[in-house]
Amino acid sequence: MNKCAFAVMAGLLAATAAAVTGTAHAAQWAKVGGASAGAGNVYYIDRASVIKKDKTRKVWSLHSFASAQNSPEGKPYRSVKALHLYSCEDRTTILLSQVFYPEPMGKGEALETYKYEKFTAEDIVPDSPYDNALAVVCKP
Repeated sequence: MNKCAFAVMAGLLAATAAAVTGTAHAAQWAKVGGASAGAGNVYYIDRASVIKKDKTRKVWSLHSFASAQNSPEGKPYRSVKALHLYSCEDRTTILLSQVFYPEPMGKGEALETYKYEKFTAEDIVPDSPYDNALAVVCKP
């Protein structure tokens, strides 16, 4: 391969890598509750998705189930991703959206997607996965 062709290929590879990394967000799932992965129901948060604003934190979570659950429309699903808004000061959370998946760990084509306009804040139950998530995302 001559120098010109090599330079063109290197440029194309660099452009492709920049496009992929610039538009994709690689989830960093961290377990915050439940059994060990694959052994039961497990709750994760995506550390890479945390958005900090004043005393609130917006973060995606993933709840993966050992057995099929029923979605609001009655479809069987094995995992759900949810966007929550946590109030660090008030120790509350608001559910903003949910996406249901047929396979564990958010795999497969989304079955149902919901965006919630205005839910009221809910107190976080002590020693729950939400309490563990709050501790992680609100850590100074």
